[in-house]
Amino acid sequence: MIVNRVDVDKFGETLQKAENDLSKTKKIVEFEGNWEIGKTGPQFSVKINTEKGGEFLIQSDETIALGGGGTAPNPVQYGLYGIASCFAATFAKWTAMEGIELNQFKVKVKADMDMSASFGFFQEPVIPIYEHIKFEITIDSEMDKEEIEKFNEITKRRCPCYYCLTTAIIPEIVFKKEDQEPLAESLHPEELVEAN
Repeated sequence: MIVNRVDVDKFGETLQKAENDLSKTKKIVEFEGNWEIGKTGPQFSVKINTEKGGEFLIQSDETIALGGGGTAPNPVQYGLYGIASCFAATFAKWTAMEGIELNQFKVKVKADMDMSASFGFFQEPVIPIYEHIKFEITIDSEMDKEEIEKFNEITKRRCPCYYCLTTAIIPEIVFKKEDQEPLAESLHPEELVEAN
């Protein structure tokens, strides 16, 4: 059965399997992108495989003011799109599992940014790069205000991209030469925290 563009039967099976075996909650997301040196058009590209839609080419380009060509969405737009779409998917999924139908669910994203730190004007980012991020959500549903707030809280707790936005996650970064071992032993995130 499909509710809110969500296959609730399939997702229900997934939940049941995970409840019986928590190892099934683990997954790895992995892809490799390329900075397109010596080419025109978008600066960065990646090919990502999907389960049924085949391979997708995703490209990004910085704005002209930031040295790009403005020929594709920029990385910030993709990042905010990822958060908004993940939030929408999570909200739709959990309302669907309760049998609640959404007639409309729109997410308008607005981010106020200060590029001072990105421009290297400060040694430390004393001025936040993101001053404010707002999701304005237009919803058409039979839910009342209390139910909407309930699923908003559920979504904020369960949405992976919202988690990334609101939780300090320090990535492990490893540089290597082509076809060679990593240049130096990388620090794990907890070691980076201790070093600071």
